Amino acid sequence: MVAMDLAYELEKAGAEVTFASTLAEALAIANSDDPPHSAAVLDINLRGEEVYPAAERLAETGVPFLFCTGHGKLEDVAPRFPDAPVLNKPIIGRQLVCALAALLP
Repeated sequence: MVAMDLAYELEKAGAEVTFASTLAEALAIANSDDPPHSAAVLDINLRGEEVYPAAERLAETGVPFLFCTGHGKLEDVAPRFPDAPVLNKPIIGRQLVCALAALLP
């Protein structure tokens, strides 16, 4: 439900939203070039699996991303992904839109 609310806010701001609820789905999206990704919002915990392999792939391909999670802390993420902002849930949609927009050129 929270993800749908946040997706609605992103879509209102002009974003196209693609969901992944498992690590396998997130990796498939991160490895796909169709359509090309402008940026990504990642939750650290996807059904009990950490999203870090997908984040690593996005970093390799130069896709900016941020973490929006209730399961992570900046000090846990920063050493691995120093350029990735960490937003802690709960978050309102406008905050997410602004944080994501800040990642884009």
